Amino acid sequence: MSIRRLLGFALIFLAISMFIEQMWWVGGICLLIGIGMTAKWRKRSIYGNDRER
Repeated sequence: MSIRRLLGFALIFLAISMFIEQMWWVGGICLLIGIGMTAKWRKRSIYGNDRER
């Protein structure tokens, strides 16, 4: 697991705790950043497959 992916998961958990605390805007920002960080490695593999073809 890469550091960036671990940070992404940490941000998602932080966002969930913010939603529980009723801090919707902070939770929303953390959730978007966390999903973006965890999804980056998937996008790279898709682009890599397209280049090979």
